[in-house]
Amino acid sequence: MTKVVRIVAIIIALGVMTFAGVQLGAYFYNSIEENAVNDELTQIANSPIEIDEGYVWEDIDAKSKAQSYAQRLFGKAAPNQMPTSGKQTKTSIANAQKRKINFPALKQKNKDIIAWISIPNTPVDYAVVKAKDNSYYLSRNAVRKPSKSGAIFLDSAAKSDFSNSDSIVYGHHMKDRTMFGSLASYRYKKYKNEYQYIFVYTPKVTKKYRVAQCFKTAQKKLAPDRSKTQTLTLVTCNDARGKTHYVVRAKLVSSKAPGKK
Repeated sequence: MTKVVRIVAIIIALGVMTFAGVQLGAYFYNSIEENAVNDELTQIANSPIEIDEGYVWEDIDAKSKAQSYAQRLFGKAAPNQMPTSGKQTKTSIANAQKRKINFPALKQKNKDIIAWISIPNTPVDYAVVKAKDNSYYLSRNAVRKPSKSGAIFLDSAAKSDFSNSDSIVYGHHMKDRTMFGSLASYRYKKYKNEYQYIFVYTPKVTKKYRVAQCFKTAQKKLAPDRSKTQTLTLVTCNDARGKTHYVVRAKLVSSKAPGKK
């Protein structure tokens, strides 16, 4: 009986040792694998910026390595490139005010292009398109090619000349801050003070707006602003599932003929 008990005890001990060995091996394997993933992510974070999905990362380094987003999509039809870094100054605002956009050339690329939007000294500098619905340009760029970054587009129910009391414009929140990925920075007072002005260029007029309000919302359909002053509302996703949105509202400051100071 003693011998049987001893054999059973030895079997149990071997089983425990085997299980512990497997668990220990799995722990070290997972640690090695996790470190490898972290190393890969570090390499990606430190790697040179590359062109992807028909757009480039809009920063100083990207400009030395690739053409701008507009140049890649529109070629010679692209407007002169504005600075995408530094603070807004009287000079950068004046240059934005007198900027001219070649809409006839842009419309040859895509007849849906109805305006151009720019927030001087930030990555926001894009053509604005408008379709029959608000889903078409979620997965297509401004020349109608498939793109995860989509395009910047005006609400399908709005007037193309931005004459509504509230013109709502949508764009994806990209992690590299392209499209409307930089809008969330307006939650910081300093950023809001340094990047107050937004320009919308249409074939007939240049509209200058000043940022007035920034907020998050879980509303599926944003209610338009009904104030007396014309409003420009920029909307982007605030989370990966699109359940909440970040909104920037700006009030019209001036409306002048293209190229006029």
